[in-house]
Amino acid sequence: MDISQKMALLEKKLNELKTGYDKYFTGVERIEPVRLREEVQRMIRQAGTWHITNTGLKFKRDNIVAQFNSYTQYWNRILRRIEDGTYERDVFKMKLKERAGSMNQTKPAASGSPNKQSGDGYDSVYNDLMNARKKAGIPTNSMDRSAFEENLRRQSETIKKKYGASRVDFVVGEKDGKPVVKAVPKK
Repeated sequence: MDISQKMALLEKKLNELKTGYDKYFTGVERIEPVRLREEVQRMIRQAGTWHITNTGLKFKRDNIVAQFNSYTQYWNRILRRIEDGTYERDVFKMKLKERAGSMNQTKPAASGSPNKQSGDGYDSVYNDLMNARKKAGIPTNSMDRSAFEENLRRQSETIKKKYGASRVDFVVGEKDGKPVVKAVPKK
C-alpha cells in the first residue's frame, strides 16, 4: 500500500470517527466510539513517521493531523460537559424527566369538603404549592394563605354546582414550567 492509499484510508477513518461522535452526541448511539478513536489515533502516529517527499501529500497529511487534533479537543470538551452534567442535550432530558415526574407525582391534596379534624382542609394544597413555587424559583411571600384558601372554597362550590360533583380534589401540577393548582371534580 503506497502513501496516497494510506492517506485516503486515514481520511476515511477520520470521517467515520467524526460521524460516530456526532451520532453519540446526538443520542443516536449509546456508546462512545472509543475503539475507532484509538485506531485513528494509532494511524495518525504512524502517519507522522512516513517519509514523504511530495509537498502536496505532506500538506494533506498535516491537514488530516490538524483536523484530528481539532476534533479531539472538541470531543474532549463535550465529553467533559457530559460528565459534569452541563451538556445541553442532557440538561434538556433531565428537565423533561423532572417535568414528567412532577406531573406523575401529583396527588389529591385536599377535597372540597374540608376535613374538620385538620382545620380547613386546604393546608396541604397550600403547602404543596409553596414547595413547588420554591423549587421553580418563584417568590412565595406574595400569596396570602387565607385568601388562597377562601378562593379554593369558592372554586369548589362553583365546580360542585356546575358539574354536579359531590366533592372537588385539588392537585398541584405544572403548566409551562410553573406550578399550578388544578381542580378535579369527583362524582
